[in-house]
Amino acid sequence: MAIGVVASLTTAAPATARAEASELRVHSVQYHPNGLDDGSGALLNREWLQLINRSKQAINLRGYTVHNNNGRTYRFGDVVIPANGGRVWLRSGSGDDTARTVYWNNGGFVWNVNGDKAFLRNRKGQSLHTCSWSYVKGRDWVRCPVNP
Repeated sequence: MAIGVVASLTTAAPATARAEASELRVHSVQYHPNGLDDGSGALLNREWLQLINRSKQAINLRGYTVHNNNGRTYRFGDVVIPANGGRVWLRSGSGDDTARTVYWNNGGFVWNVNGDKAFLRNRKGQSLHTCSWSYVKGRDWVRCPVNP
């Protein structure tokens, strides 16, 4: 009986959960943060991409990637995104990673204001979701469609 308990606990671990494309996706992108760029890098952290997990299991994002049209790529480390609407923010600048926020540590802005596309891929390189936008005067962020 103890073996069955250990086996069921092992199979329920969030690191082994797999999400379908519709369950783990790009929720929104802040591609043009408002404010004055004073060279401190603070404005870079106001540029972000948010992932959402709508599956019933937490997902370990280790090896998953996000990239833009220009090929700038971020590879996730050991970050677990909670189940049932859990979210993780990927900020373009620098900082100390937390359970909910990770940093690209990029020296400049990642997302193109005039239009860009965010690609989310799993650790096998398979496309899970994309989010694209074009320039709209006065708009600085976009909520991504569920099925682009």
